[in-house]
Amino acid sequence: MKPGLKHLLSQFALIAGIVLVVLLLVFQGLKYFTRHGQTLLVPDFSGMTITQAQEIAKRHHLRLEVSDSIFLPQRARGTIFKQIPQSGEKVKKNRRILLTINSVLPRKIPAPSLVGHSLRQAKAELAAQNFQLGRLSYVDDFATNTVLEQRHAGATLPPGMPIDAHSVIDLILGVNQEFNYTYVPRIIGLSYELAKDRITDHSLNVGSVFFDATVRNASDSLAAVVVRQDPEASDAAVQSMGSRVAIFLSLPQSPNQ
Repeated sequence: MKPGLKHLLSQFALIAGIVLVVLLLVFQGLKYFTRHGQTLLVPDFSGMTITQAQEIAKRHHLRLEVSDSIFLPQRARGTIFKQIPQSGEKVKKNRRILLTINSVLPRKIPAPSLVGHSLRQAKAELAAQNFQLGRLSYVDDFATNTVLEQRHAGATLPPGMPIDAHSVIDLILGVNQEFNYTYVPRIIGLSYELAKDRITDHSLNVGSVFFDATVRNASDSLAAVVVRQDPEASDAAVQSMGSRVAIFLSLPQSPNQ
């Protein structure tokens, strides 16, 4: 081989080697900056305060952002209620997690006027005004299931009185002793909220509520369904109005379990 050609080929080989090295460095750099293939599981922030969640998010190289707030009186104020993406999902580092928190201060709204309404009408009015139906108590009266008194925090609640949104309002209703019995509805397979609604529709109260070991956090409690009830559903009117129904909840099993 001529010396000139040999020199030219060696130059080409050198250039090709340099180009290959540069390409490898570029690809490695892209993998680093895009974190190609590097994922992590999103922690469960439900029930935590923002400060607590920020500490965990920092360790996992995640960013938190409060996108919305609601007020749920049954949950601790100022704690995280919902997150997107949900816990257990795979994301890349520095992913933004959107949070919904339970408000610290609920807004005040006027109390409704329910006296004289039927139980069904009162339930609809409470739901429309962002109040919660509480305990149903029955006293002897000719007008069965008619509201005789509305109460809040153990005292009579005057219509129009400002109280917290989502407050629990108890009802005193009349009952003709000749018609003091009701059916026990079947609530197996329903969520807590649907089960409660079905129970109160039948002039009964939710008694003790039990969650099994599958329910570990707030998100699980929302997804849980009734797996047992006491007393069981009846085809005859055998329970006194105002009686309690205990419910037992569990996370539904997947088809593969």
